[in-house]
Amino acid sequence: MRSFLLCAVRVGAALLLTAVLFPLTSGTAAAHGGGLEASPSVARILAVDPLVPGLAVAVIEVGARLRIVNDTGEPVQVVPAGPTRGVEPVVPPGTTARWADPRIDAAMLPIPAEGVRAWSVPLLVGDREVTVRGEQVFPPAPTAGLWWLATAVAAVVAGMIGIMGVTRRWAALATAAITVLVVGAHVVHVLGAALVPDDQAYLLVVVSGAGLGLAAWLAGAVGVVLTVLGRRFGLLLCGLAGAVLAMITAFGTVGFSNAVLAFGWSAGIDRLTTVLTFGAGIGLFLTGFAVLRALTPDLPVGDDDPPPAGDAATADATRRSGSLR
Repeated sequence: MRSFLLCAVRVGAALLLTAVLFPLTSGTAAAHGGGLEASPSVARILAVDPLVPGLAVAVIEVGARLRIVNDTGEPVQVVPAGPTRGVEPVVPPGTTARWADPRIDAAMLPIPAEGVRAWSVPLLVGDREVTVRGEQVFPPAPTAGLWWLATAVAAVVAGMIGIMGVTRRWAALATAAITVLVVGAHVVHVLGAALVPDDQAYLLVVVSGAGLGLAAWLAGAVGVVLTVLGRRFGLLLCGLAGAVLAMITAFGTVGFSNAVLAFGWSAGIDRLTTVLTFGAGIGLFLTGFAVLRALTPDLPVGDDDPPPAGDAATADATRRSGSLR
């Protein structure tokens, strides 16, 4: 009975930790890439008709917004999509404006069979009518099942090695190496995502995008050092870092089924960082549970518990605690 109560306390503590951290990680995930999300399509400008000297129109942030640089000497108005002006800007001479145009948003769904849908955005440059013509391109979606399979394999391998690390020195060092891999993968994800926003300072986007992950990076680094030194709490810190990074990255798994990701480098690299951070992070989370079990002293035996197995029980407790010096 007491063993059952002890297990219930551990599970309850884990659920409480998840309930506390999950809202925090939700906000952190939304901050990645300046709040940009994975998408099945990307916008592309084909022409500005007619060409106007000094007027530059571009797609930014992997198709999420348009940008106008107005060096024409005249005000540039983006004609509203509806009866009243909403997000569409009026751009004075010598300034720059960025906005998410609803006409491009409308071109995203439903996904056309041909994989391309045209759109246009009308402008007024002074009193001249100008049209920005473009198209929404829908690249082939990735094979989500393969990415999920890789994630499951990463979780199982990391979890098995981590649990063995409680009693085996070589596995503990391997778990430290896995922690370095998980933290490094998340660092790459944050640095790549921070390249996407067009009008924000890079360092600021890195810090806001990392969010709670900064603490996980520190916990992981300390955990690795302590594990290499053979200290008992090293693996526990590795497990904590993995758990936090896995929860943060859980929202990034939508990239497994979307072709366009808010990432400054290859989308495949970003998906790989998600596999490592989320999958192996779950494995480290399971490692933390194994460490807690090994560090928890056995409760005194009550009337409803069977007696200990004498020297065998003592030897087992000594083995579990001695491996976590």
